[in-house]
Amino acid sequence: MNFLSMDYFIMVAKERSFTKAAKRLGITQQTLSAHIASLEREVGCELFVRHVPLELTYAGETFLRYATDFQHDHTMMMQEFDDIVHDETGILRVAVAHTRERTIMPRIIAAYQRKRPGIMVDMIEGANEQHARRLVDGEVDIAIAHFDRAPVGVELVDFYDEEMVLIVSNRLWMSAVAGGSACGIGSDEAERRIAQGDCLPLKDCPFILGQPDDIDGHIAAELFRRAGFRPQVKARSGNLQTALALTQFGVGASLTIRQFLDEMLDDEARRSLRVLPIGEDARYAISFGVRRQSYQWSAITDFIQVAREILAS
Repeated sequence: MNFLSMDYFIMVAKERSFTKAAKRLGITQQTLSAHIASLEREVGCELFVRHVPLELTYAGETFLRYATDFQHDHTMMMQEFDDIVHDETGILRVAVAHTRERTIMPRIIAAYQRKRPGIMVDMIEGANEQHARRLVDGEVDIAIAHFDRAPVGVELVDFYDEEMVLIVSNRLWMSAVAGGSACGIGSDEAERRIAQGDCLPLKDCPFILGQPDDIDGHIAAELFRRAGFRPQVKARSGNLQTALALTQFGVGASLTIRQFLDEMLDDEARRSLRVLPIGEDARYAISFGVRRQSYQWSAITDFIQVAREILAS
């Protein structure tokens, strides 16, 4: 039994298909089948029920638990020995949302490469919930995300704070809000109420919303719940830049991250939009999530240090 066979087994268990697993591993299906058959002979029982899709037997479920632990310990051991012999090469897998990848990662990676030029940073996009799962499953080394709480086996390290703000085109604001049709108030009073987290002045305004399981989706749902109305949703997008572009076209108001506005908008575009705070509940922490383990690879700790220095500057 060797680590390679365990890696192959874990991939088959994940894909539930010899064909898909072989393709991801870059080997032939025949080679993969031979490795799994050898494992089954060694442990003395079948690990898979061979129908479509493949299914783990009880023995297979047990073996997967041990194989996953062995894989994690082997990776951690090799990283520690790499640090001991000063091997500066490797791949650092970072889970990050599209907008943060676009706005903060270029500066961070440029600085990180000056410190660790032999480390390739593999950025893996996804929503907040996906990042936590990938981290727990060992698919990534670092997750940059908002965590309501630390998942089991994960340690959180403070990074920076974000704030969601309301973005609406000046033209849409004048037609849907400033006229006072929503609740008999003018533009200044509407802004004051919205800044306190009361979005009732926006009940006649169309919206571009994020996906329900994203941060902006959660915040928007709470705002509408408190205001007591169901919004006119013109479109949904998990990409804040797409939502922002639709807002610029006057399709609807949207939520976006205040800290990234300068990166996403030029001066002319900024002048065409109204940017409004929406209360204290729109602020939240972004953290680094890393697996809690006895030894932390220096490439991970160096990345966190560089990233915090870049944003602090």
